[in-house]
Amino acid sequence: MYKIKHRLLYFLSFLLLSIVAHSYILYKFFKDGILFTGPNDGIEQMVPIQMYIYQKWSSGTFFYATDFGLGGDFFTDLSYYFTTNILFIINVMIVKLLHIMHLVEPNHLMFWFQNAIVISIIKCALILAATYYYASYLKLNAISKWVFATGFAFSPLYFRFTVYWPFFSDVFILLPLLWASIERYFKTGKVGLFILIVTLSFINNFYFAYYQLLMGLLYFILRLYIRHPDDLMSRKQTIFTLSIGAILGLGSSLLFFFHGARSFLNNERVPFDTTIPFIEKFNQNTNIIYDNYLIVILIISIQAILTFKLYRNMYFKLFAILSILTIISAYIPYVDSIFNGFSAPQKRWHYLLAFSTSGLIACYVQLFFKIHLRTYLWTSSFVLSLVIISAIMYEKFVIWIPWLIIVWFIGGITLYIKQQHYRHPMRLVYGSSIIILSILVSSVFTHFQIFHSDHLKRANTFYVNASLYHTPLQQALVNKMTRQKAPEERIDWRVNEQDNTPMYQHFKGLSLYSSIFDQQLIDLYYNALMINIKEESVSRYQSTGGRANIASLMSIRYKMVKDYQGNLPQYFKQVDTSGQYRIYENQNVLPAVKVTDTYYDADKLNTSIDREHAMIDGVVLEGQGQPYPAPAPNLLKQTTLQYQNAQSVDQTHINVNQGYGGATLTLPKALRSKYKDFYLVIHVKRGLPDSNHVIDINGYHNNRLFNASKYRTGQYDLLYRTQPDQNGKIHIRLSPKGKYAFKLLGLYGEDYQTLHQASKEKTYTYHESRSTINIGLKNHNKGMMVINIPYRHGMRASVDGQSVKPEKVNYFMTGIPVKQHAKNVEITYRPPYFYTMIIISVLSILIAFWFSKYSYKKNIKRKSEAD
Repeated sequence: MYKIKHRLLYFLSFLLLSIVAHSYILYKFFKDGILFTGPNDGIEQMVPIQMYIYQKWSSGTFFYATDFGLGGDFFTDLSYYFTTNILFIINVMIVKLLHIMHLVEPNHLMFWFQNAIVISIIKCALILAATYYYASYLKLNAISKWVFATGFAFSPLYFRFTVYWPFFSDVFILLPLLWASIERYFKTGKVGLFILIVTLSFINNFYFAYYQLLMGLLYFILRLYIRHPDDLMSRKQTIFTLSIGAILGLGSSLLFFFHGARSFLNNERVPFDTTIPFIEKFNQNTNIIYDNYLIVILIISIQAILTFKLYRNMYFKLFAILSILTIISAYIPYVDSIFNGFSAPQKRWHYLLAFSTSGLIACYVQLFFKIHLRTYLWTSSFVLSLVIISAIMYEKFVIWIPWLIIVWFIGGITLYIKQQHYRHPMRLVYGSSIIILSILVSSVFTHFQIFHSDHLKRANTFYVNASLYHTPLQQALVNKMTRQKAPEERIDWRVNEQDNTPMYQHFKGLSLYSSIFDQQLIDLYYNALMINIKEESVSRYQSTGGRANIASLMSIRYKMVKDYQGNLPQYFKQVDTSGQYRIYENQNVLPAVKVTDTYYDADKLNTSIDREHAMIDGVVLEGQGQPYPAPAPNLLKQTTLQYQNAQSVDQTHINVNQGYGGATLTLPKALRSKYKDFYLVIHVKRGLPDSNHVIDINGYHNNRLFNASKYRTGQYDLLYRTQPDQNGKIHIRLSPKGKYAFKLLGLYGEDYQTLHQASKEKTYTYHESRSTINIGLKNHNKGMMVINIPYRHGMRASVDGQSVKPEKVNYFMTGIPVKQHAKNVEITYRPPYFYTMIIISVLSILIAFWFSKYSYKKNIKRKSEAD
């Protein structure tokens, strides 16, 4: 009973300290409505995704959903975010219980913004507990453990991670627990905790499991060579046992980790081929001891590194080595690349820097009385000068500098006092002053680097209830369209650039903003159909590029836009208006389900317009079927080309002389009369000087990223649906000026006869519930039933109770062979190898239990024999 009360008291202390660390955040929220959720990834990805997953799971849909963008396995594809995240899963269960009790309303967006603050406070308390637990294995005194825990938990990087990518900051809990489990094995021979933490690390996030692997290996290797007198296990025993434990931990996690790893492998990104500099420039953004955008370490860690006498202590030496390594690595972009899987450098590993320096400061406080006053004074003077120089260089004075001077003054008095009964209380005061310094540093960081002007403007309670994000009017119009359309039909609408609008306005759309997509959707947008994405990003897809054929193929019933937005597909008729919103209805909606016996071979279709026509006329298969009988001709030779404010360098390059320059195509009147739309295919790649750039096609602006961007698509052959102006011209303007790779690849006319002639009759019934789709077919011939939802490996189908294997057709859709007069089709989904992974995980857990007991008993026996 005493232990329970003792632990409860500790956790309440951790919780109280966490609230204090969040005091500035709470103050800004309650006073000014400033959210602790970032204005970009935070409100555009994190909150909509959390809300979406909660609602899907609450309704009993756990894997596949047709309203997940174009549709797909959201469990697998969102495992990078939250679907395997342990804290989020617990959060969902608690929120569901509170919702049942009518205590919260999780169907409102604001709940999830408020939930973010609550979870951050709880998570910070857990970080304090985990770090304090690890510090206990180092045999630090009480104040040193508190200094360690607060220095890490209150690191500015924790708040940066949490405000933009809350699942990132889970590693602040898992890192100290992993190192504690390794330390525990060295000193006790118990491997069970290590297996558990490895399992949780692999479950929680497949991406950061890689970080855990690297950091666990680093600590493991250092501890093999930096031994402690209390270590019981030999190097050979440790290597063998922890290697087996790691394998068992991986095996135990496969139920979740396997699907997360699959999502990463199924994703397709452009290889990062930009030259990585060896050393990063030193400036305000890389000065880790002062105020910068990423991380600020307490300057006391530099003072500790310079206190060479303390290197005699084993743990001080360990953390000094780690601190020196991580500080140096912070200026080597190759290290950022290694942690990001040898890809584009990403500064996500720096929590190791925060942990190492916090541990070093804790050891410094522990060994404080072994420092000579003279050493303390010169190291204090040196590091103080570094801070003052930084303040002068950046012309920025931060409020924690005066407190830093007070901390050093307290430290000096503590060392100066010789009376033993005063010295220990003074060390307590000195340690407490460092804790206060940690809180001040994080609060200043939050004020300048998180609550900056853009955050104040866009991440507040007013903005998320305004027309740039979400309003009652928008929701009312969406609800109205949803009631008037069929369940399988879609609505093409997003709030400006909020591609996850369908997630939080609860409708079946066709846009998505996520770091990971299924590869076939990337191929669909970039290669097969070449659907133009207005704002280039490898993390987004949306709409149809204004192409009526695609809108009809995807069963888009309504398109809603604001009154200043354009690029409407043909045959969309305005049916409603309210305020600044215009609603258009598609007059040529194709049925979401059809049965056809007309097969076209994908290998024999060479242009996007032919692929559209083939999908409308029949179905496109891989490696079987006939060529399309009426391929669209390339009309380029019937046009004339002129350059304006640009010079042709050679056949594939131009030099733009002014802000907007490029080429103009002039179309003869006969072509303009024959076709309603034109598909212009061009190759454009920015040359020197490299920069973001705009491709303007008759007023349609396509914003493209610079060549070294981590988020570029790598697609330079681009298709634009356009119409000539009244003079028969198509203007291709490029901005800014400079060199471009430029070539006209094709011009194709669309008269929409194929779309007009296609059957619009709905010969089926449709019902979807809990990852199961039931389709009732009316009269039809033998052929392929095509449903316009993405095919995923793991789909199963039955036709009139008989199992049938689904196929991928039309580049991404689902096809099911049916016989004549087939009536009922059922489609279900489970992630591939789902039950296999359950079996492996269960077996691994059972073996892990046995192995933990066996290895501990063996180690105890070996120890007793040695004694």
